[in-house]
Amino acid sequence: MTPRVCVVGAGVSGLRCATVLLEHSFDVTIIEARNRIGGRVAQSDHMGPLKVDIGANWVHSTGGNPIVKLAEETDTPIHRWKESTLLIDGEGYQVARVEANKALSQVWEILERAIEHSTNCSENLPSSASLYNFFESWCNRALQCGEMTEREVELVLGMSHMWGAYVGDRVELQSLKFFWLEDSDCFIPTNYQKIIASISAIPLAQAHIQFNTVMASIENVIGRPRGILLTTSDGQKQYFDDIVVTTPLGWLKKHKESIHELHPRISSAIDTISFGRLEKVLIEFPNAFWQSGTTDAQDVSDDNVSFVHWLSPSYAAQTNPLRWRLECVSFHAFEAPYRRNILLFYTFGDCSTHITTSIQGLQDKARDLWLQKFFEPYYSRLPGYSKTCVPLRFLATEWCNDEFAGNGSYSNFQVGMTDAAHDVEAIRDGMPDRHIYFAGEHTAPFDGLGTVAGAYTSGEEIAKRIINSWQSDEATIAESTMKS
Repeated sequence: MTPRVCVVGAGVSGLRCATVLLEHSFDVTIIEARNRIGGRVAQSDHMGPLKVDIGANWVHSTGGNPIVKLAEETDTPIHRWKESTLLIDGEGYQVARVEANKALSQVWEILERAIEHSTNCSENLPSSASLYNFFESWCNRALQCGEMTEREVELVLGMSHMWGAYVGDRVELQSLKFFWLEDSDCFIPTNYQKIIASISAIPLAQAHIQFNTVMASIENVIGRPRGILLTTSDGQKQYFDDIVVTTPLGWLKKHKESIHELHPRISSAIDTISFGRLEKVLIEFPNAFWQSGTTDAQDVSDDNVSFVHWLSPSYAAQTNPLRWRLECVSFHAFEAPYRRNILLFYTFGDCSTHITTSIQGLQDKARDLWLQKFFEPYYSRLPGYSKTCVPLRFLATEWCNDEFAGNGSYSNFQVGMTDAAHDVEAIRDGMPDRHIYFAGEHTAPFDGLGTVAGAYTSGEEIAKRIINSWQSDEATIAESTMKS
């Protein structure tokens, strides 16, 4: 009898899991809550004919990364950012480029030291220690030793908050104890579309895919040849030999009860691992005005600006009374033909919640006007700006409003966690004795947590485990038959 497997979710992990199973002649059904594949890897054509990624657009841990290989196979370009930044201080004035770029380099150096410290000393670090605590200690020590000035400490501590855009929440919440589980690297200047097409080719051709279908419950049924019952939200019942749940961690947090008799250790792990709130706002302008006048007497380079950082602003009290800092990347830094006059803002934590709550339900002009009012205090502080620099269009994501994304972005590791590595392992191990497994970026190998590559690898590894379990069962049956 051909094993029948259900994969819940047609994101990267689910598609990869289905592919490997199909390549080994399994009967695979994919149920997907949306009307499309890809999950949190998605594109929009709102910014013009070249679609932009509204979900993942980074490629992490490039060494041995399967996504890098897929990018090469599909002619998807990969961009490596130069450390060229604009920095706007809390009063709204531009910091000299030499100072800004030096501060950025210092931030990256301290981040590298923090990863080393977390890797080597994780067991001895208190769960309350944050990445920001490490920055403060490093800078205070450097200040006392004369290696940094008070001005440099101010800029570095201000720019340290940029880490929030990598994990989806404040740097003060990032666990130092488990900082070694985080990573970041390169960027895709086009989009993930061709990569997703490659990952999904076999499942689209060979799997039974049920779109607009939501998992309501999973339970084991004794006495049936296919002993796992999956019930969907429309009341349909289907039986399988194995089930792989690839829904986002945020969705699992709210729907743990859908998996009957979920192992307590897995339930605890789902509760404990954090889920970030990263959002994006893309703004296109008639020209890249921020490139003009970006050099000064001390910096004669004409490199394109890669990053812009705004320290905690005092000048936007009406729209940002809590003084959330902001940052963006410039699409004008890309090589031709991908260069565009777009600033991509990353928001995180409470700022993301505020924006997505405020724009929810707003359409067209009303939505654009709200976004313009919120972001104009920032882009108007950039060099070369004038009243003629009116945005052509806006695009804002709303993952925090998306139930099937788990109302957030991806997993992260915050202060207070005491056993993060074993939490990940508990979900990754799943319940093989009941033929129920989990896959996704939150179950990935430690160097791939929170990444597309991690999701891809997690799906592949679960498929291999299911294949091995069936091969082992067949070998046991064959051996028993020979003895009899």
